[in-house]
Amino acid sequence: MIKNLYFKFLLTVLLSLFSCTETGDIIDNGYQNNAQENYTSPYMGKWVGTYSGNAIDGTLILNVSKSGSIEVKRGGNGTMDEVYYTSLQGSGGALNPAPSPKGFILYGSLHTKSGTWNFQHWSGSWSVAKQ
Repeated sequence: MIKNLYFKFLLTVLLSLFSCTETGDIIDNGYQNNAQENYTSPYMGKWVGTYSGNAIDGTLILNVSKSGSIEVKRGGNGTMDEVYYTSLQGSGGALNPAPSPKGFILYGSLHTKSGTWNFQHWSGSWSVAKQ
């Protein structure tokens, strides 16, 4: 009888621990989802500048969304050659160095408003200012 009572007590304690963990996870996930929905990137807005380097140069337009995703427009010789999408990494405004479909890659930060770029066998620097 005591063994049976001890077993029921132990089972009740274990089940309550598991149910608390699941409830805590649900609350934590709800809080995280709410925080993501309310987040506004401090870099949100339009950034305009230039890139230059080994034999090529042009214009950059970075449109940063509320969530920190970035639409990159790259142009040269008066035309916009390419539009692609990337994002910010962390809170320091670092650009995710994701290559465009053509292979153009921006490295750097919106905090410093500058960085470097690579494209095929060319490279150089870029800078932008918030509009």
